[in-house]
Amino acid sequence: MLQNHALPAHDLYTFTVSNHVWTDHEYLSEVLMAVIWGAGGAVAISVAFGLVTWLGWYWIWQAADGFRRPFVIAGAGLVLGVLAAGPIWGPRAQMITFALSCLELLWLRRYLAGRSRAINWFPLLMVLWANLHSGWAVAFVILGVAIFAEALQWVWSRQPAQLAHLRRLAVVTGLSFAAVAATPHGLALYAYPFGTVFSNAQQSLIAEWFSPDFHQPYLQPLLVFILLLIAAFAWKRPNLFDLVLTLVMLGLALHQVRQTSIFVAAATPVLIGSASAAWLEDVRPRLSWFGRRSNARQPLLMSVLTVLVLFLVLVATAAKIAQGQLTESRAVAGDFPVQAANWLAGHPDEVGTRMYNQYGWGGYLLDRFYPDPRRRVFIFGEAALMGDSMLYQYQDVQTLQPNWRQVLDKFQVDYIVYNRRSPLDNVLRTEPGWRLVYQDSIAVIYVRTTKTETPPS
Repeated sequence: MLQNHALPAHDLYTFTVSNHVWTDHEYLSEVLMAVIWGAGGAVAISVAFGLVTWLGWYWIWQAADGFRRPFVIAGAGLVLGVLAAGPIWGPRAQMITFALSCLELLWLRRYLAGRSRAINWFPLLMVLWANLHSGWAVAFVILGVAIFAEALQWVWSRQPAQLAHLRRLAVVTGLSFAAVAATPHGLALYAYPFGTVFSNAQQSLIAEWFSPDFHQPYLQPLLVFILLLIAAFAWKRPNLFDLVLTLVMLGLALHQVRQTSIFVAAATPVLIGSASAAWLEDVRPRLSWFGRRSNARQPLLMSVLTVLVLFLVLVATAAKIAQGQLTESRAVAGDFPVQAANWLAGHPDEVGTRMYNQYGWGGYLLDRFYPDPRRRVFIFGEAALMGDSMLYQYQDVQTLQPNWRQVLDKFQVDYIVYNRRSPLDNVLRTEPGWRLVYQDSIAVIYVRTTKTETPPS
């Protein structure tokens, strides 16, 4: 995009779906990532997205009125929220949606509380959001919840304040909806999020679209977060907006683990607020020893401890970055077919031109070899661009369905780059017409030894 000063109109990287129209919903994020990568490589990318994620948590802290809450409860709530959405954090455009959702929620809560009218600026923010990531759709879920909650309150109380809120929120929502079209894709962008959400292939084949499996250790903090949230609700009821918003976002998170970050963005201020109110109003008054006058030295002690903790965090962060720099190439080699790609580069005419590759390796392989037309991939991680049909055909080969040979024949696949010791590898070792030409601890490469006929058009 930077070289050609244009967005890709069709797939560039595969030989299978090169006719598919490409609605690049996160083109601006990709351009920014390219610029950041050019300035500082992987470290710069990691730091940049770390700052974006931190900014989201800063807005969560503000939405929770963190400075007015008991610091232990507020701090524990933030830490638990970070752990609960642990599988989602990373250098990816989804972090932009997380941060902007946090800002939207902050503006909404302050507006509904009568403390700010910053929500009036949201349509302008939506122009930016729509050009950065298709997660903008969640903004309308949040606005819809606010309108629903205010409408219920107006029906119940008939107070002018609720009616005024409804009118302003309706105008903001309408202007924000129109703002989505202010992208190079125009009206086509409106359908994009729904094509992903209602894609049966993506929902059934891509792990982050699955429901959370609480038997997995890394999802245990999310379970603890949900249970504590229920307990806090039982002790201290939230307002209607927070209640409905939390339930809606919890439903999304339980349906798709990918939505966990949006759930914690919405629910962490509610958890901190309910737990703080329960502590201050119900628990602490019963503990008389908490009511004694604080020692005059406590503020100084807490300041010293805070500075010490921040220093330790800074040192640990620097050590982590340094360790990542030293072990980056080893980590990449452990996850991607680096040596197999080196072998392909050294044997340009020995395998053919049509590759069947593992889905998660597609981005690495195209990054290594593009624009070499002999090394275009079968599939890569832009699932919406690939389309459901291609995802299913890839899965048929990967899982050795009865038609797996027919799929390879249909696309005239010459060679296969896949995981070693996978079921496909095991079958190909004894399959007539395929020869193992390379293997290492990560990957294998098989070359077809019998020609396939060109399928009729």
